[in-house]
Amino acid sequence: MRDVLNAVLTVGVTVAAATGIGATASADEPAAPPAGRCAWQGELSPRTIGQVNFALPDTGAWYWILPYEARPGTTITLTGQFPQARYMSFNTYDSRFSSFTAGGLASALPDYRIAPDPGTNNPWQHPGDAGTYTVNATSDPNVPNALALSPGGATDGRGYLVFREYLPAGDAASIRPPEVRISDGAGTRTLAACVGGGNELLGAVTSALGEAGISRRDKPSATTGFRRASGAGAFPNVDNAYLATTFTPSADGRVMVVRGRAPKAPTGTEPVVWPPGSGTQVRYFSFCTNLAVLPGPVVVDTAADGSIDSGCRTDEQTVLDAAGDYTYVVGAEAQRAEIEAVPGVTFVPTSSEHPATPEAMLIRNMLPATDFAQAVQNVPVDGTPEQAAAVMGPYYPHATLCTIAAVRDGGCPSA
Repeated sequence: MRDVLNAVLTVGVTVAAATGIGATASADEPAAPPAGRCAWQGELSPRTIGQVNFALPDTGAWYWILPYEARPGTTITLTGQFPQARYMSFNTYDSRFSSFTAGGLASALPDYRIAPDPGTNNPWQHPGDAGTYTVNATSDPNVPNALALSPGGATDGRGYLVFREYLPAGDAASIRPPEVRISDGAGTRTLAACVGGGNELLGAVTSALGEAGISRRDKPSATTGFRRASGAGAFPNVDNAYLATTFTPSADGRVMVVRGRAPKAPTGTEPVVWPPGSGTQVRYFSFCTNLAVLPGPVVVDTAADGSIDSGCRTDEQTVLDAAGDYTYVVGAEAQRAEIEAVPGVTFVPTSSEHPATPEAMLIRNMLPATDFAQAVQNVPVDGTPEQAAAVMGPYYPHATLCTIAAVRDGGCPSA
C-alpha cells in the first residue's frame, strides 16, 4: 500500500500533462498566449474540487499552474499584492515536475523570503499593511526575488510555475493570482491575472488514471501505523512534509480514531511574521482522508443537510483539548451526529460512494520552526512507524479501530 501512496502523490502531474494544464507551445510558436489571455492554465482549490480532485489535495490550499517554455534570455516576471492568507509561495518545476537548483538559484520561494517592492511592506517580514511584490523566474542570480527557470544550466526546456496560497481570507471571488509578464527574444507579453483552460478535461483523465491497475496490499485497520511519505515528483512543496497510512473502512460500524498532539500553528487567515517567535511550531497543520487508489482524490461526501463535506480538516477546524491534543474520528456521514455528540472530537468522513475502498489518512506539517524537533520534516522518509513515533513523541498520531460507544465511554485505547 505504500507504493499506492507514493503513486497518488505523483499522479496529479500526469493528469496535468495529459490534459493541457501542462501544455506548452511548439518550438515555432510563442511560449505563452497572446496579450490579454489568462496566464494561469489550471487551478486546484476548494472551488474546483468537484471538477479536479486528484493527488491528495488539501481543502485549505489553492494552487495555480503556469506552463512555460524556457528559451535563451527568458524571464517570467510576476507582480501582485501580498495576499491576506496564512501562506503563499512560488515554485518552478522541470519537465519531470520536480524541484531543482540551477546556477545557485532554488526553485522555491516562500512568502517570508520575498523582498517587497520599494516603499511597500511584506507582512510575513514586518507587521503592517500588505504591499506589492515582483518575483522573477530567471537564469540570472542577481535579479531580486529570483526563482530558477531551468535546471542544470539549460536555457531551453519545458517548465511549470506554481503559485500557492493556504487559507486565503475572504470569498473565492476576492482571490486573484498575480499578473504575468514573459520576456524573451520574441519580445514581452503581459498575461492577465486569471485562470483559463485545462480543468474541463481533467475529470475524464482522472477516471482513466483511476483504472491504471496499480496493485495494492491492504493492511488490517487495527494495525495502522503512520509513516512519512516521500511525495517526490508531484509538484512537491518543499515547505510541506506528510505522515500517511491506509485503512479500509469497517463494515461493522466501527470508526477509526486518530489521536495525537497538534503542533502549535498561527490562528486565522492572515500573514504572520516568520520565522516565528516562541510558542509557534508550524505555519499550518491539517488532517485529510483520501481514496488510496489512483489518482488519490480527497473524500467528498454529502452531509445530511445537503452540503458538501470533504475529508479534510485544517488546524482551524480541529478541536483540541486542554493539552493541545486532537481526536479525529473517521466514520461514515450516517454516523456523524452520533460522533459529534462526543465532546472533544473532530469528525472526518469516509467515502459514502466508495465504502469498501481503502483510504489514506494524511497529516501535513508546513514550515516548522527550527526548534520544533518533533516536526514531520525530521522523520526519516519512508521509514517505519516506530521511527516516526520515536522522533515525534506526543505529536505522533496513533490510530485505533473502535466502536462509537467505546469512544464515548472512554474505552477506546490511545495506541
